[in-house]
Amino acid sequence: MASGTVGTARRRALVVGCGMAGCAAAWWLEREGWEVVLVDKEAEPYPSSYLLQLDAQATRVLRLMGGQEIIDEVTFAAPAMSVRWGTRKVRELKIDGDGEWRLARRAVLLSRLFAHLPGTVQTRLGVELEALEHRSDDVLARFSDGSSESFDVVVGADGLHSTVRRLTLASEAHSVYRNGLTHVWINADAPLPDGRAVIASREGMLSLIYPFLDTDQTSVMALVPLPRSTEPDEPMLVEQVCDMVERLGPDMRAVAAAARESEDTKLTRFSQVRLPRWYTRRVVLLGDSAHCIDPVSGMGAHASLPGAKVLAESLRDTDDVTLAFARYEAEIRPFAKTAQSITARTVEFSTRAEGRNRAATLAGGIGDLLATIPAALTRHSNRRKTPFGAEPSRPKQVTSL
Repeated sequence: MASGTVGTARRRALVVGCGMAGCAAAWWLEREGWEVVLVDKEAEPYPSSYLLQLDAQATRVLRLMGGQEIIDEVTFAAPAMSVRWGTRKVRELKIDGDGEWRLARRAVLLSRLFAHLPGTVQTRLGVELEALEHRSDDVLARFSDGSSESFDVVVGADGLHSTVRRLTLASEAHSVYRNGLTHVWINADAPLPDGRAVIASREGMLSLIYPFLDTDQTSVMALVPLPRSTEPDEPMLVEQVCDMVERLGPDMRAVAAAARESEDTKLTRFSQVRLPRWYTRRVVLLGDSAHCIDPVSGMGAHASLPGAKVLAESLRDTDDVTLAFARYEAEIRPFAKTAQSITARTVEFSTRAEGRNRAATLAGGIGDLLATIPAALTRHSNRRKTPFGAEPSRPKQVTSL
């Protein structure tokens, strides 16, 4: 059998990571007739209670996966927003909510998505991938429990700190972009006034303050500049963020007071995965492991859920896995690259750029956005065609993105 192709027998896929991208990949690959093994190094992979956002595209794909019940039971409509800015005086712009955008507690949504997997998907929690060996017709995977198995393809959906990426394409040091900004996450036991989310750019910080609409809690996340050589002082950073929230207006004082009392806090670093290519031989990256945009963007689900669908359908339409991976990347990369650029430039504009640097940051972001328009138009006109101009044969129940 030639390298880079697989036969007509039932093919085996290893999916590493059972987050949103991994569960979606396992679901779509199993649907397309693959034998799927899903592994995660964590025995309990969903500890976080922070918020995830699903835009209209991500919600649509979840519906195609039969997840309407999940949407109805564990997500809620994204709220209206108050955008606030200014130095001496706080200015405000109110924006209505969009019913097509949904919010959910991360742990609850991902647990339900994992439970939604077909029973034929083999799941192994608490098992870590330790090595990958490329062979002529498959990939040999070795695991922390001493076992080893061969697979036709390996999908790395194991997030920002991806083991698959490290083993095959690049170390974290050579693939992750960081800009010196730190996220300060706080879950506060107080409701937001009117349930309206607040996005604010003030005092060198960018903050996103969202209500947990299933409880009277509020999620506070702020991006704070922190030099790389500085050891993070979590209590000090939390207090700094709470001071800023309090100064956003009288309506935010109760939220700030509750945030000061919260014991549910954490720090993370602004991070984006930037790679020249997302695949090599029979291994491909998906979701954050390929193109982490950063949580502040709220666009991780947009790239992960549709990306899993596109990957599975690309593998269905050809036996050449290299061609399938290339088609998948060509479809998803333009969005991911643009979202990364706009996200990075927005937070850098809001937190540290001044004078000419501030104008250059904004101009660069506009340039990045405009540069994607020709590619987007080309993809739209060719979406129903293969790279060779032929109409692909697709099952009627599958709706193209």
